[in-house]
Amino acid sequence: MVGRRCCAAWPPSSAALPLCIRYRIPETPIDCEPELNMKTTWIIFLVVVALSSSVRAAENDGELWWPQFRGPNASGVGGGKPPVHFGPSQNVQWKTAVGSGLSSPIIWAERVFLTEFDQPSQKLATVCIDRRTGNILWRRAVAVEKIEKVHKLSSPAGPTPATDGERVYVYFGSYGLLCYDLDGNPKWERRLPLPENPYGATASPIVAGELLVFNHQGKEAYLLGVNRRDGRTVWRTDRSLFQYGWSTPVRWRHDGIDEIMVLGGDFEPNQRLMAYDLATGAERWWVAGLPPCGKSTPVIGGGLVFLAAPDIILEQSAEKRNPDKASQFYAKSGNRLMAVRPGSTGEVAQANIAWSDRRGVPGVPSPLFYNGRLYTFKDGGLVYCRVANTGELLYDERLGTLGYYYSSPVAADNRIYIASADGVVTVIDAGAKLNVLATNKLDGAILATPALAAGNIYVRTENHLYAFGN
Repeated sequence: MVGRRCCAAWPPSSAALPLCIRYRIPETPIDCEPELNMKTTWIIFLVVVALSSSVRAAENDGELWWPQFRGPNASGVGGGKPPVHFGPSQNVQWKTAVGSGLSSPIIWAERVFLTEFDQPSQKLATVCIDRRTGNILWRRAVAVEKIEKVHKLSSPAGPTPATDGERVYVYFGSYGLLCYDLDGNPKWERRLPLPENPYGATASPIVAGELLVFNHQGKEAYLLGVNRRDGRTVWRTDRSLFQYGWSTPVRWRHDGIDEIMVLGGDFEPNQRLMAYDLATGAERWWVAGLPPCGKSTPVIGGGLVFLAAPDIILEQSAEKRNPDKASQFYAKSGNRLMAVRPGSTGEVAQANIAWSDRRGVPGVPSPLFYNGRLYTFKDGGLVYCRVANTGELLYDERLGTLGYYYSSPVAADNRIYIASADGVVTVIDAGAKLNVLATNKLDGAILATPALAAGNIYVRTENHLYAFGN
């Protein structure tokens, strides 16, 4: 079956699905929100331009918080000194039961936010937890007309929330965008059509200045910038060439320019890394020729943007049923790991590609830029470490923890934390040689990406949220 080309974009709010399935979408019309009148649009645009230089930092009172998927600007890098050794009976500050979902926890001051899906009631909820005690402060549920279809590993509560320290912003593919203040009072909402994505919605919204930027992925695909204060559309950019994307947008400020980076991820070849103007949503430049099924989120560091674009990935059952054929299939893969310098307009020149490699491309986890090195993690517990600005491979070794990896790596205090789907969090030294510091087994599967804040590591398993601290 052949998938139609269209538009959208994502990354896993924590996890994506391991297989790109080719299929046909029914021609179903979807109603769109009426466009704002030109006068209103122009006023909002001026407000955005005036305030875009005032970026809401992830810092408050000197503390580095974790305001979105993978923390500050999706970097995966936090502050403090999280514990190296932890588990169900070691260094537990608290353990709180949570409903099903793949959204990663986000943290601001004394609050932790995540989302849930309750199967019996078919309701989706935003949950606020006291960071100090683990007590649930509030839960806000919404009823939906229809739950979107998702992959068996995914969840209708997949995208990770975002916060600016004033409000928390949430996206559910089955509902749309929601905004609450930190006490759980509703501020605004935007009902959006079902994404009609075979894996379900997983791209997370981000706060960029006065905008909330979001990828609507699926049959009707677009990049959307809304005023974070009232949810009104500031701009909307078609992404119909990247219909089934799964990559969360990333903000990149360089050379006096504010851009939004999005990795394409349709089922067709010749995908792109796109750069959009933050103020207007206009396309600026792109990297073409990437393989289909990009799932991870790009990462910024050292004047470069790093992207991991895997080719089609087989279902776990197919890999296990015939590992030899799976190996032959992957040997022909068009995987691409790249470091790119910013372009000006149009397709970037070859000179803008700092380096490119086909080795060590993760299926789902995003790359980690840390201390001048780039780390990538693959299924089976494979880790690759490179010099970030040249691509020189420093090592490729096994962690000693097998299994599948959907969660993305995070780092703090010169240590890197990577979680497997089997519920093992491996801690390694962030150096030029592999040094495994700890292998921490938890009591549940881990698909969400951990959060780092206030010297703690927060880990979501299938049934609980843990806070581990020294």
